[in-house]
Amino acid sequence: MPTKTWQRRIDTTGGWIGRAFFFAAVASCSIVAISTIWGWIFNKPIDVHGPARKEVNRTELVGNFARQCVEKALTVTDTQRASLQSCWANQDQQQPLPTNPGAVVSSPGVAAVTLEDDLGYAQQWSVIVSVSERPYVAAPAAEKCYRIPVLYSSYGLQATSRPGKADCSGAGATLPLGYPTTLSNRSPVFHTLTGFFESYLTNAGGLDRYITEKSGLVAVPDYRSARDGGPAPRIVKLQSTRAVPDDAMPVDGTTIHVFATVDSVTRQFSPRREDYALSLTVISGRWMVAGIDYAPQLAPQAELTPVVPAPAKGQS
Repeated sequence: MPTKTWQRRIDTTGGWIGRAFFFAAVASCSIVAISTIWGWIFNKPIDVHGPARKEVNRTELVGNFARQCVEKALTVTDTQRASLQSCWANQDQQQPLPTNPGAVVSSPGVAAVTLEDDLGYAQQWSVIVSVSERPYVAAPAAEKCYRIPVLYSSYGLQATSRPGKADCSGAGATLPLGYPTTLSNRSPVFHTLTGFFESYLTNAGGLDRYITEKSGLVAVPDYRSARDGGPAPRIVKLQSTRAVPDDAMPVDGTTIHVFATVDSVTRQFSPRREDYALSLTVISGRWMVAGIDYAPQLAPQAELTPVVPAPAKGQS
């Protein structure tokens, strides 16, 4: 049995060992934490853009391939059967093909690309391709959509089946615009925009008299002006987000949004009707164009009105 002196020595040594282990554990955690933070600050950051960019590039690659295959399927003739090999390696040799192209196809575009299967070594994508299709050149075009599956692998691209008809995006819906007030031709806003459109759309010059310094607008003189013998651009209708007095000018800094319908004539004497959503502000007692809005104002709390598609020709 140990003496009291040795018992004290053992107890003291055990306390030192426990404290030593505790301090060692804290030091280890601190080193790991400092190392991690150091890596966050000084090492190469985690690449989040690379994978996203790779996915976008692959989507574009698959979509372009699908577009070409759909165009081939719609226009190929019996003498061009071999050209289908690039899309369908195991093509059906018994597939009936016309002597002349079965349709006139233009403006093919990729409407949607979705990943359906990921096997690790290969991916199957579903692509919807929209085309303007007509039975012969002089016929009116109709939008048609086709769905085609595409297999992506390290060997390249192949379609896993022939394209089939698909629903397009639908006829859509409408929302009323948020310009409840119609401005007359007596409005100072109307006068400013009359000069603005002639200087902006034609070679009349003087655009700087109607725009703010920060508008960033430059003239696009593609239409006829009074200098060319006319007719100059003409405002057909002008609507505003709120009322503007005809006989008084609001204080400087007042801003409104307007929606203008403008009739113009091209240099080739072709009539054009265009819509412009604009922002105007009062500077030194005058209305000035601050910029062209990217999209018109929508009416708040408005409800969608579905568009009923017109019946196809020959249907009642």
